[in-house]
Amino acid sequence: MKRSVIESGVGLIIGGALLLWALRGFEWEGFIEVVRREGDWLTVGGLCMIAAHALRSWRWQLMLDSTGIPHVPLVASWWALMVGYLVNLALPRMGELIRCTLLWRWQTTPFAVSIGTVVAERLIDIFTLLLLMLIVVGVEGPQWIELLGFRASHLPYFVGGLALVGVGVWVSWRLFLRKRAAGWLEAGLQGFKSLWQTRPRWLMASLSLFIWLGYWLAIWSVMRACTSGASQAEGWNAWVLLVGSGIAMALPVPGGIGTFHVIGLLLLTSQGWPASLAQVTVFTAHALQTFLILLLGSMGLIWGSWYQLRAR
Repeated sequence: MKRSVIESGVGLIIGGALLLWALRGFEWEGFIEVVRREGDWLTVGGLCMIAAHALRSWRWQLMLDSTGIPHVPLVASWWALMVGYLVNLALPRMGELIRCTLLWRWQTTPFAVSIGTVVAERLIDIFTLLLLMLIVVGVEGPQWIELLGFRASHLPYFVGGLALVGVGVWVSWRLFLRKRAAGWLEAGLQGFKSLWQTRPRWLMASLSLFIWLGYWLAIWSVMRACTSGASQAEGWNAWVLLVGSGIAMALPVPGGIGTFHVIGLLLLTSQGWPASLAQVTVFTAHALQTFLILLLGSMGLIWGSWYQLRAR
């Protein structure tokens, strides 16, 4: 826990510095005007984000059910996920442990099993994000990766490294861990197997697709709000920002502060957006997302307290 706090503090300092750089000369009047004038589009964007979160909690519930443990109600997986997101705003990655802890307290769901499902869920997201990124690279060209600070020539090594890690884990399990693993590791593997055991597979695939579709529609709606429907609010621009935001949120910075703004600003300006408009758009998208997490996460804490009191 102490290490997580230190890492979070360092990440916050770095993120804060990036945020100050990205928002230099920021036009607060433009942001206030968007909130005041385009409340309808921002509401649509917020509802799309909530829908994506709801689909994610449903997918997680299906994965948990596939492990053979007692059924987890959708309402429990939903509120645990929201509280986990809330914790991630302050302590990146700790939210994943917290949501599994909450399921254990609320539903006596084995902690190691739920952690295994979370790892499997994250793998699905990583490969989906890689697929979305490859689509962007195919359209924009390899130079697009360099905007994010990477070199296109490094991509084969990155993919090869992931493959080697996967093979290494499998070999280690076959030769050593399978025979000597403790009970918690066996339970974790039970949860991880949900990656290929969850049925029906078409529903899992559909949920994984519509989760990202919801995020894409949310970003597009924010773009519509910030541009008042101007030509910049194209679906492709929203797609590019979606991929960039996915990368930014995966970095160990609390709530994507700074990283989301810098990456979003670089990507939108590379698409021909004026810097001031790109700043307002990226800031509005991040602010909306953070507001929803604060609201829904707080509601999840209240629901969890009420649920435990009722269960006594």
